[in-house]
Amino acid sequence: QHMPYTILQDEAAPAEDAPAEEAPAEEAPADDAAAADDSASPVSPGADGVVTFPDDYPNSVRHFLLLGAIAMFVGAIIFLVLNLIRPKKTTAHSVTFIMAAAGALAYYSMWTGLGVWYKTSDRTPRVIFFSRYMGHFFTMPLMMLDLALIYKYDIASMISLIGYDLTMIGAAFLGALSVGGHKWLWWFISGAFMILILIMLIQRLNNDSPSDAAKILTYITIVSTCLLPLVWLLGSEGTAAIGLTQEVAMVTFGDIVSVLGFGCYFLFNYDALMGDDESGEKEGLQEEGDAQQF
Repeated sequence: QHMPYTILQDEAAPAEDAPAEEAPAEEAPADDAAAADDSASPVSPGADGVVTFPDDYPNSVRHFLLLGAIAMFVGAIIFLVLNLIRPKKTTAHSVTFIMAAAGALAYYSMWTGLGVWYKTSDRTPRVIFFSRYMGHFFTMPLMMLDLALIYKYDIASMISLIGYDLTMIGAAFLGALSVGGHKWLWWFISGAFMILILIMLIQRLNNDSPSDAAKILTYITIVSTCLLPLVWLLGSEGTAAIGLTQEVAMVTFGDIVSVLGFGCYFLFNYDALMGDDESGEKEGLQEEGDAQQF
């Protein structure tokens, strides 16, 4: 009499075990999430699973960095030659040469993987170029110094302009080291000092009635100053809204325009921009020669 119950019980048992066999299917989302994290990485790790630079650079990133290094090196040679062929050396020529030389060193450093950090402490892995900040820490203030020489800033205004620029770059660098809300506070500080720079430059444009050449150099400086916080926001340090290749391309071409474009236009128009200083130097040399004759 108990046989039918026993048969039904044995037949129902496999059905009760079925959910346990289907349980591994629930692990699929975790696998998908891991795959999504891997796809979000801006670089592909090597065979040993460790990210190293420059070996793990995308080819396009490597090419843009090499382009920047070569362009800055060629520009530095041109600026040095322009300085050497002048009868009398000028501060502007020396500053512009150092500006391009510093840019060349920074890009060569990034191309060789020196000063590059694979940041894994953020929401997604990021590639942070410390050498880029070191390069900008020299090139941007030297550009401001050239512009201050063109507008004949007094010492107080020159220190303010260069100090604002150094603080802007320093705050952006500290933001690149930070995560979460702290990095956005550093970016806000950097943007605030960018606004102070823009105010000083726009005031000169409106009040000093500069020449067309001075206006062009000022516009180049304004665009270059605005580009840095923008790329920080969209690139690896900020939201990572653009890919690593797009970020490196934007910065590379921006630096080429701001350093080489600014430097070439300034030095090839130096006599027109700094004519009063040139005549003053010539008069001083003539007076010195007359004094030696007596």
